[in-house]
Amino acid sequence: MQRWLRSITPTRDALEKHALLKPFAALLLDCRCWTFHRNNVIRAFALGLFIAFIPPTPLLPLHMVVCTVLAVTLRLNLPVLFATVFISNPFTWLPQVFGSIWVGAKLMGLDIVPLMHQMRHQNIGADLHELWPPLLLGALVLGLIAALSGYVLAQCLWRIRVAFHVRRRRARAQSRSLEPR
Repeated sequence: MQRWLRSITPTRDALEKHALLKPFAALLLDCRCWTFHRNNVIRAFALGLFIAFIPPTPLLPLHMVVCTVLAVTLRLNLPVLFATVFISNPFTWLPQVFGSIWVGAKLMGLDIVPLMHQMRHQNIGADLHELWPPLLLGALVLGLIAALSGYVLAQCLWRIRVAFHVRRRRARAQSRSLEPR
């Protein structure tokens, strides 16, 4: 995964030369935002999962703006954060929004079935204001659950990966010591 992310990530020189990024180059090119250390990567993965549950806005790339601001502020790994946020994409928006509304309505004690039956295409804008509170609450809860479970999963996978590499290194060292000279 790390090699793949490095292969698709633009180089520092390419980012420095990009015209739109020149005013922000000092912030965006901080080496801590591009290193693949355990804490940077795992926290970026968890935060990316949380941000992915922000309700989608077609007019403003809200996810990318929030990612960039938080990654620079918290010094998290930008490539991992951006890759994780793309879990929320046009193919997943519909289930994500309906799931958030459903979870939010259950937590608020609302019955959304009558509201859904009442909605018509003609007056969907007028009825949409009733869906915002459950949508935002559900998105917050699902985002927190995804972030916490992603953090735990990433910690476990990182530790398994390190243990595998340590075992493999020890096996190589042991096989070298057993070879006749």
